[in-house]
Order: sequence, then C-alpha cells, then structure tokens
Amino acid sequence: MFLDRVAATPHAEAFRYPHDHGWESVTWEQVGERVHHLAAGLISLGIAAEDRVALASSTRYEWVLTDFAVMCAGAATTTVYPTTIAPTSPTSSPIPAAGSWSPRTKSRSTSCSRTAPNCLR
Repeated sequence: MFLDRVAATPHAEAFRYPHDHGWESVTWEQVGERVHHLAAGLISLGIAAEDRVALASSTRYEWVLTDFAVMCAGAATTTVYPTTIAPTSPTSSPIPAAGSWSPRTKSRSTSCSRTAPNCLR
C-alpha cells in the first residue's frame, strides 16, 4: 500500500513534522525516496526478509520512515517503547534475536557492523 500511494500521488503532501522553529512538509515522492535509501541501508547492514528489527523511539517522523523502510526491506518491526529500555543500556534489545536501532539517537546494537554507513542522513 505504501508504494502504491507513492506512485499514485507523488506530489501530494505526505507528512508535516516539526523542524527547527516551524513545520516541514514532505511529499509522498520525497518520503518514497528516503524510505528507499533507508531500506537499502538496512539491507546493507544485513537485515533480510522475515528478520525482526526493534525500533526504540518516541513517536516522530523518523520513526515512521524507519518503519516503512523495515517493511520495504522485507523485515518486521518490533516496537520497543523508550520506557521499556533500561537507562544504562539504551541500545540493548529486550527482544531476543532482534537487532535494535534508534532513529532518534542514530545508535544501533552491536548486532550490526560498526562500519556500516549512516542510513539516516
């Protein structure tokens, strides 16, 4: 459905999110491009079809992009709320065998390569 929406209404506004001191508006085409790049980054990190990816973040625009990217990479999102993570280990996943990555802090668990490209640029 996401890719269908991007194709059907590329120039329509998809999201509006807080940015600096105002609001930023993005089109479906822009979202599609960003999600494509994020999905490619996830795949380059070794995320494969049917993998589970734990996302730890408050609700925000980047979380939505990352969730779409996980799905486009063929994986499944496992939501981890910031309140469920111990403050001493912000990148550890409470989900066994799930790699974790925080779109807010751009940090990942050690299950992914430390030399991987920064997918959130």
